[in-house]
Amino acid sequence: MLSGVILSLIVSVLFAVYAVPRKYSKQNPALYTMWVGIAYLAGSIAVCSVVWGFGLQEQENLLDTRHLLSALRGVAWVCGTACFNIAIDKIGLVRFNQWKNFQGPIGTLLMLTFLDEVVGAKAVWLLAGMMAMFISAVLFTITWERGRPACKLQKTRSVGTRHALSLHLWFCNYPSPSQSGILYALLAAACFGFTAFINKIVTNQGFIYSQLLYHSLSVVVAAAALFIIQTGKPKEILRISRECLPPAMSGAMFLVATILSIFSYTMITGGVAWSITQLNAVWTMLIGIFIFREVSFRKHRRRIISGFAFAVAAIALLLRAL
Repeated sequence: MLSGVILSLIVSVLFAVYAVPRKYSKQNPALYTMWVGIAYLAGSIAVCSVVWGFGLQEQENLLDTRHLLSALRGVAWVCGTACFNIAIDKIGLVRFNQWKNFQGPIGTLLMLTFLDEVVGAKAVWLLAGMMAMFISAVLFTITWERGRPACKLQKTRSVGTRHALSLHLWFCNYPSPSQSGILYALLAAACFGFTAFINKIVTNQGFIYSQLLYHSLSVVVAAAALFIIQTGKPKEILRISRECLPPAMSGAMFLVATILSIFSYTMITGGVAWSITQLNAVWTMLIGIFIFREVSFRKHRRRIISGFAFAVAAIALLLRAL
């Protein structure tokens, strides 16, 4: 049980760090995702070859129709990752992370509703921990500090002035690029929550390593198709340059995170494991503050410290659900 918690904590760190290379790349989001998938696929082939080739584990049935779920997961993951990359480009790593973390409640509720992993009093602890983690993410909701254009309010004489003014202020505070960035982040959250649910289902069926192959292959194909549809430039897919290095690094980290996540699902309930991985909000905040300087710690120290406190409380509550 403790091993499952430790693995989930490591996964939370990897899920935060694997987003960093995107900050150093201007590659098309779909093409970037495809190269993430290629690195992920190459690593998956290597891992399966070693595990099955040296007899470390019995080879899994690669022709089972349930692998279609992993393929579906790959398509959903590509959609989520494409939105992920676009959102980071539009609103920055820190602000993106706060909206993306809706993936935690989405994934956990799907597992609770359809897999019946946790019942009775333990379900209450799980929900409490999930909410504490979500509050932690909300406390990290700090305005991106690269400036925003000023807005001049216009007088209105219509009825419902208060509602019109509120809506006007909302649009002034979050100009068009920011609004679309938030939408993309929320779409990413929905996709990632769904993929976690599929991941747990396939793991419950006993597929540990084979799901890596189908998931990664599906990612490559779906991302390549998305890029071709977007740009109409199929030849760009085969072009290798320095821009391919950041997504390759992300793909390698994602492979490790996925393997550890699968193992954690075999040791503790999926709802608890997935909720613990949402600590990536904390690590992403640290990266955004101290590496990319997107947020001032001195200016927002109360919210940041409170966010950390709720994150620690969430872990304590989730441990009660084991």
